[in-house]
Amino acid sequence: MDISGERDLKKVLKRLIIFGDQNRSLQDILLVYVFFSMVILVSISTVINILIGISTKVIIFDFVVILGFIILYISTNVSSRYKLIRGIFISFTYLSVSFLWINSQGSSGPGILLLESLAVVLIFTSTGKEFLVYFLSLIAITITLYLIEFYNAEVIVKYESRGQKILDNLSMVLLIFAFQIPVLIYARNILFKEREEALSNAEAKSCFLAQMSHEIRTPMNAILGFVELLEDPNIEKEEHSSYLKIISQNSRILLNLLNNAININKINAGQTQVFLSKNNANTIIEYVTENLNALNANTDVLVKFEKSTEVDPIFETDDNLLFQILINIGYNALKFTKLGCVSLGWAKDVDSIIFSVKDTGCGIADNDQIDLFDKYVQTQNVGVMTPMNGAGLGLHICKKISELLKGEIKVTSKVGIGSEFLIKLPISHKKNQFNPIL
Repeated sequence: MDISGERDLKKVLKRLIIFGDQNRSLQDILLVYVFFSMVILVSISTVINILIGISTKVIIFDFVVILGFIILYISTNVSSRYKLIRGIFISFTYLSVSFLWINSQGSSGPGILLLESLAVVLIFTSTGKEFLVYFLSLIAITITLYLIEFYNAEVIVKYESRGQKILDNLSMVLLIFAFQIPVLIYARNILFKEREEALSNAEAKSCFLAQMSHEIRTPMNAILGFVELLEDPNIEKEEHSSYLKIISQNSRILLNLLNNAININKINAGQTQVFLSKNNANTIIEYVTENLNALNANTDVLVKFEKSTEVDPIFETDDNLLFQILINIGYNALKFTKLGCVSLGWAKDVDSIIFSVKDTGCGIADNDQIDLFDKYVQTQNVGVMTPMNGAGLGLHICKKISELLKGEIKVTSKVGIGSEFLIKLPISHKKNQFNPIL
């Protein structure tokens, strides 16, 4: 089963939750799967037992087990007390296996297979001290059953025929395989996927740290160099002003770079908080435009605000987070624009507001657009970049923040013509459902 198959299996497991929270932990989803599977498997086993002529006592026991697992299945769907339900499940299963062990020829019957299957269930549905207690109790009950069989063999009920024993064991083996294999494959794929992601992230982070080291040194060297030049008492006034402007620009570039590094760590740690308030779209765009002009070191590129014809600029969002989105996209546009302009604007669409950042830069190739918003990704148009800093974090941060604000980002671009980024956000967070950007 490949990764897409693993996703499909997870969807199947979630569909088994007919009530309650669909987004519960994987551990609890698997518990629901166990109960649902046991209802199906024991039902099939009961039919097989009837066909091969197993004793009436065992068949009645099968019906009791089916009823028990139906109750447990419904309980996991309507209750969130999973720890208590797991405890009831383990106790119920130990009693069931003990009954089956005694009435189905002990270690020669299907009881041993059920104990092995239960060990797998414990691994996937319990953790920590809870797992340790359950697993040690499983070992204890297994040893106890073997001791009973060894010292009191007369209490163990044997099959009426050899064929009956073989069919019962074979049916149990096939049913357990049908239950266990999907879970084991799922766990294997999760393990492989996480390992690949860990290796990929380790490599990406190594490259990122090397890139950050270089990117931090560049503005720092510029700042230190021009500070030394300012120490010259004979410096002209015009040169003095020019040096101060360069120092200011590089300080802002350095601050933006460090802010991005801090922001990505906060986002990954789930520590970014959203504080909603009423905001004026014109005020936000004007503020972003001022900051981009301060960052702009290229006199051939104009940063401008395209006034909107909308009469109502008020909407609800976190203005600080929106500012981070617009400043990162605008800063990125400046890096890839040698001549022309970077224009910012906004418009309303039913229950959403759309901010735009448009440039006349080099554009983005189609193959680069696929993973443009991924972490540590930079486009390959290095030859046409204005020498400004970046570590491949800006657009990834924009995507993550827009998701926090219940919005989305879309880019349209043509190589040699330019790019346009659209940031779509809800006007009010009481009505945050809208159609995707077309």
